[in-house]
Amino acid sequence: MSKFALDRRAEEVLPLRHDAKIDMRGSDGKDEEDVGFLMRHIKAVSLGLLVLQNSALFLVTGFSRRASEDGEPLYLVSVAVLFAEVGKAILCSIVIMSEGDGVEGWLRTMREDIADKPMETLKVGVPAFCYTLQNNLLFVALSNLPPAVCQVLYQTKTLSTAFWSIMLLGKEIRSLQWLSLVLLVFGVVLVQWKDSDASSLGPEASSVVGVTAVAFCSLLSGFAGVFLEKMLKGTKTSLWVRNIQLCLFSVPLQVVAIVQQDYGRVQERGLLAGFSLMPWLVVLINTGGGLLVAVVIKYADNILKTFATVLAIVCSCFLSMMIPAFNFQPSAIFFSGVLAVFCSIFLYSWTPPPNFMARYLRIGEEASYAI
Repeated sequence: MSKFALDRRAEEVLPLRHDAKIDMRGSDGKDEEDVGFLMRHIKAVSLGLLVLQNSALFLVTGFSRRASEDGEPLYLVSVAVLFAEVGKAILCSIVIMSEGDGVEGWLRTMREDIADKPMETLKVGVPAFCYTLQNNLLFVALSNLPPAVCQVLYQTKTLSTAFWSIMLLGKEIRSLQWLSLVLLVFGVVLVQWKDSDASSLGPEASSVVGVTAVAFCSLLSGFAGVFLEKMLKGTKTSLWVRNIQLCLFSVPLQVVAIVQQDYGRVQERGLLAGFSLMPWLVVLINTGGGLLVAVVIKYADNILKTFATVLAIVCSCFLSMMIPAFNFQPSAIFFSGVLAVFCSIFLYSWTPPPNFMARYLRIGEEASYAI
């Protein structure tokens, strides 16, 4: 998997309840006040990690795709994705071994959850293919668009998720969520209207290519997430095992992509050509970033994740303006579009209290009588 939508995938793979009570008392026992104090700090750390991961993903990847001043060729995208996939499989294996009986426990888990469940494992190949393609396309998008613009446009994954949820799961979309989707489309149109200009990224950059790549990323992200949600209902497979299942397909698929697209350049330059500090940081973020979010996400409710998404976009916008390499100077239309996207994010995730409209109408009637 990669991955660039790991936070989304973590929610689907790890169906954790935010209203569940967590017993955090030690052997000496802690009162509720101490537990509440600890939980408040955990949520604050969760928020910081979510913002950091979401912002760094686009900013670092976007910066790494800028041409160097000395004319050195850039690293190969296909190789970076492959390293991230291999790293993810290794990291998940280490976690499984640390939680069980070492290598023996890992082998037992692989046999019970993968080898003994061939049909379930084969089904994972569908989202694995989608995520592999998505990872490569997001590199293409960040090579042709400013990171802030790309991050805002990528929020159309909400629209894609809603569409596939209706088609595959038969979910009903609330009126406020429909309104949020309209606002999202409106905001995205404003954002890409003038500020998707790729002229500052080099002569080979194309805003049309970038916007198209983001659109397909969002479509694939929504489909893969909903497909996993449908497939995982009722299963108890852990996040770590699910990631290894995905890597069983994504790693061979990425090797095929390297052979098909970049075999000549790999022969000429080698696999590690162009891998300086920034490309390795990109690999590190994609290897551990999403899994880190998956670990802390059980302490973050829907509102917290929404705030994290908004704050990450704000951070990306301001940092993009401050970093000369991006040459990003957003217009008032861009900020209007970002505001519309913010509103759509909040509206889509907000659940009105029971009888909210009934209470509102009753208050309105009482006010009219008073007049």
